Amino acid sequence: MELPRTLKLGTRRSLLAWAQSSWVAREIEKLNPGITVELVGIDTQGDKILDKPLSQIEGKEFFTAELDHALLDGRVDFTVHSMKDLSLDRPSKIKLAAVPARELQHDVILFHETTIDRLREGKKIRIGTSSPRRLTLIPAFLKNALPRFSAEKEPELEFVQIRGNVNTRLSRIHETEGTDRKLDGVVLAFAGLERLALDAKASLELWKLLEHAKIMVIPIRECPTAPAQGALAIEGHLDRDNVLAALKKLHHEETLTAVQEERKILQEWGGGCHQKLGANFIANKYGGKLYIRGERPNGAYEQEIRNIGRVPYSMNEFTKVEAGELFEFHQKPLLTEESTALQNAEVCFVAHSRALEFLGETETKLLQQKRIWVSGMKSWHKLASQGIWVEGSVEYKGYDHFQTFRNKQLLRMKLSTAFLTHSESSINDKDTTLIATYSHSFKSIPQKILNATHLYWSSGLPFSTVWSKLGSPEKQAEFAKKVHASGAGKTAAALRSCGIEPVVMDAE
Repeated sequence: MELPRTLKLGTRRSLLAWAQSSWVAREIEKLNPGITVELVGIDTQGDKILDKPLSQIEGKEFFTAELDHALLDGRVDFTVHSMKDLSLDRPSKIKLAAVPARELQHDVILFHETTIDRLREGKKIRIGTSSPRRLTLIPAFLKNALPRFSAEKEPELEFVQIRGNVNTRLSRIHETEGTDRKLDGVVLAFAGLERLALDAKASLELWKLLEHAKIMVIPIRECPTAPAQGALAIEGHLDRDNVLAALKKLHHEETLTAVQEERKILQEWGGGCHQKLGANFIANKYGGKLYIRGERPNGAYEQEIRNIGRVPYSMNEFTKVEAGELFEFHQKPLLTEESTALQNAEVCFVAHSRALEFLGETETKLLQQKRIWVSGMKSWHKLASQGIWVEGSVEYKGYDHFQTFRNKQLLRMKLSTAFLTHSESSINDKDTTLIATYSHSFKSIPQKILNATHLYWSSGLPFSTVWSKLGSPEKQAEFAKKVHASGAGKTAAALRSCGIEPVVMDAE
């Protein structure tokens, strides 16, 4: 059957749904020259009932039922959904035609910029969300992630259940202080905000709402998000093979694999969108890892990292090598050009918590004026304990992964960046200045490294130092026979430069 010249795309009318469906429409047109896609707005039950949380409404398919009816009776040719809104059981005549490449899975909290002043004054922070999962996972994370101005007193948090479209919810951080509608922060999905930021029309309203806002990107390991968050589902009628073929050109198999693994957990836990469950799949060369955290229907709290695929080793087989076992560390006074670069930088990336320990008081105060990103939670918590706002973490994946965030339109981070690290490190990025706050002096090679058969290198410098200290090509060749593991970044590159192919895995 010949493909119609115009395809009708059924979508919700919200600003976000329209923006993401518009993106799908343009991509389908690019992939199928001569075809025009027309958007058809459809109101759903979830868009109409805004005075109560979804968990208090009977039934399911709050955001999909009306679109399903339009597809089944031929009013539209295909539909676009946020995949996390789809139930596990779909109508038999509706087929998943394509899952495009996924946006970031993370949740974010958009805070009003006055939040840090309210924290300093010990005032209660009101945060809006209606998600049972977010209400279960995020409060504990924020206790140590928000800036603290008293060692004895944790931030006082109040969570307010809210509904509405992204722009409606986000507008509440701009309400009049002291009113019931005023919120200090709102929890949203990064993917939705990024799609709004990329849409020429929607971004105009978004940028207005983001004025006077501070962002916090929530780490996946700490707070996994809803299964399939960040992914879109494009559905068509089972009997329309020509339409399905046109849509399939936008399909991304790796994304489908990831979201299928996450949605299996929904089946396993026995629930849908009301679950207090987060599950995110992160791919690696062996398959991937599934980060699961939440509260089961029986009230039991669970936290699990599940390996998916062929994993050759478990972390407990390895002897972990830390830099502190080989070196003593010393403060390195900043060079004039380093001090100037730190003053001028708009973003600071902290490569290791140790870089903060050797930072002077004046320089630490400077960080209060910067947008801060960190390598892991130890650095985050240390900065927060000093009253410094942290925007996000690369979760131990290194500076290369930071570029993923820098390239996002929502974050607008194509800015001068200071990279806080040690004197032996390096960086190859014209927009980034390396600032070394400490140096190393070698002590000795611990016997455990020489005795171990399996070694996990937490950073590249310990490996490179041990390799150079072995003394002869014969000893190096023997050392290379051990099983070596590391993360995926610079450390793996250092191992490969010596002819060793590492087992790439994350430390847990």
